[in-house]
Amino acid sequence: MGLVIGGFTVNLINVLVVAIALLTVLSALTLVLGSSKQERGYSLWFLVAAIGELVWGASIAVMLSLPPTDAGYAVAPWMIKGIYMGAIVMDIGVLGYVAWRNKFGKVLTSLFMIFGLILMVIFLYDPSVLYTSINLSHSGNSISIDLSRGWYIIYIIYFITVALAFCLTMIYRILHTNNKNTRKGYLFFLIGLSISGGLAPIFDLFMPIWRYDLIWVGPTLIGLTMTGFYYAVLRYRMVTINTNWLKVMSSIVLVGGVLCIYLLIFHLVFAALFKVASPSFQVVLLNFIMVAVVLVLTPAIIEIWAMVKSLIIAKQIDLVYIVKKLSKINTKEPNLRDISSFLAEHMHFTYVGFLINGKYFAADDYKIPVEELVEIPKLDYPAKGIWQAASSLDKEMTKKFGIYRVGCLSGASGEMLGQVILGRPTMRGEIDKKDWVEIEMVMSLMGTIIENGGKRIKG
Repeated sequence: MGLVIGGFTVNLINVLVVAIALLTVLSALTLVLGSSKQERGYSLWFLVAAIGELVWGASIAVMLSLPPTDAGYAVAPWMIKGIYMGAIVMDIGVLGYVAWRNKFGKVLTSLFMIFGLILMVIFLYDPSVLYTSINLSHSGNSISIDLSRGWYIIYIIYFITVALAFCLTMIYRILHTNNKNTRKGYLFFLIGLSISGGLAPIFDLFMPIWRYDLIWVGPTLIGLTMTGFYYAVLRYRMVTINTNWLKVMSSIVLVGGVLCIYLLIFHLVFAALFKVASPSFQVVLLNFIMVAVVLVLTPAIIEIWAMVKSLIIAKQIDLVYIVKKLSKINTKEPNLRDISSFLAEHMHFTYVGFLINGKYFAADDYKIPVEELVEIPKLDYPAKGIWQAASSLDKEMTKKFGIYRVGCLSGASGEMLGQVILGRPTMRGEIDKKDWVEIEMVMSLMGTIIENGGKRIKG
């Protein structure tokens, strides 16, 4: 089942094959433009491979969509030529990208290029060396492959040999690359193409002999691997993306790649569950709408999850979340009561109070009369760190108000601005050294906030 446009049956999978191929070309173009002058020549080989993958994938998508009409039979031979020749160009380009760096690699690539061109010329001159007939029908399009003349066997051997040459050359490149990040990027490419290159011949060389409808698997896997390699290029900084339009292109490639993977998984799951070749146009449209809704809600979901994680994980302090929220506070007029409540929840203390210039700021449930805290301002300034000797305070007072620790709050100049009072911890177990370091970092930030707020502090 698919959407019929001008006689062509447009299935989701055919659209995805073309979309992935276009993303591959876009990633290769971005790689070329982002490469240094020294690397740009090699990157051009990757662009050649991407163009070959586009011709290969697009030809397969159109071939599988052709209607059983005179126009369909007129277009089909050209699509078949595009399938076989596009795959040859792609393989030569991939090999050239990794091998065209030394004399042996140049010779190896040139030999495969020459032999590939010979196969292309023979196929253009006499297509019957590879197939004997074209079969178009509403139940599925296919071709009848001729094995008797031996050329199809040679075609298979050619591709398997190119794949082996690529793997061996890539292993050599990995072993002789000094840059650690470049080595990781090449290793990613080797593993990806070893897997996709191992599966592609099954679906695109062997299975088409008796089953043609899965020929789209090859360009899909190879295209995703090449697009994935571009992610590795960015991840391991193999090229420098330093202009806005290159960043935009990179974002399109990565987001588009993730979307294509999602839709591919959706197609496979839908086909397995409902036993149909492709979901209807309405189902695909609904799926796109749901993806758009999820993307719109993603920032809110991330924010909610960060808040929930910070609240429920009582064995550690989520410093990143706390600093992120404090950085958004209006430092000109900070509300210390609200900040007190927030810090108590996320640093896992019963309360956090601030004693500033004779005024005490805390959540309403933990208000303590200032006159009850007269001993706290008299505590000695610590010789190291921020924590003062709270053990010298009156034991009944500390027990009555649940005082756990008292610390100094200092501004950027080091001047003492006030004190922070921590209630009993709600964490399970002891607070370790790492937690105290993070708490001190938060209090240092609070000192800056209080210093900036000055007399405009609220609460």
